[in-house]
Amino acid sequence: MMHGTPAGRSGRPDAIAAAAVYLGSDDAAFIHGTVIDVDGGRMGVAVIADHRSA
Repeated sequence: MMHGTPAGRSGRPDAIAAAAVYLGSDDAAFIHGTVIDVDGGRMGVAVIADHRSA
């Protein structure tokens, strides 16, 4: 399942926790209405691969 994922490994719960802490911090005060994929880069690779095959 992780073949081709830039991170090269499965995610861990602390990755989700880090994203949640970031979104709750002042550093993310201007972030509204977006999706943050905590997936080791898998979505970005899938979008590029899909775009190239079109």
